Amino acid sequence: MKTLPLLAALAAIAWLEPARILASPIQVYGLWHCGCDFCAWATIRDMADFDGKNHWIIDRGDGSPSVNLVVLSFVNPVKLLNLANDAGTTDGIPKGKTRRLWSILLAGKFG
Repeated sequence: MKTLPLLAALAAIAWLEPARILASPIQVYGLWHCGCDFCAWATIRDMADFDGKNHWIIDRGDGSPSVNLVVLSFVNPVKLLNLANDAGTTDGIPKGKTRRLWSILLAGKFG
């Protein structure tokens, strides 16, 4: 009779444990992406070339993205603060980081 509560407790643990095991932790699959001019992003990318080399980022072949975090490096903080306009930046933002590029990555669609 003393084993009955113990067996009940073990059965409850065995029943609840799979639910705890099946819960998966947050997973981040990231990508640190440089432009065609290393990490300066000072030149505007040709979108056909960008698609050809980077389509795997937004479509691993089954329509699902390969990553859930993309870091487009670099922004010079001083140029951004001063809203610099020079050969590689407009208002402190590298010229290669166009609205088109951002919209493609955010929407997950080329074309």
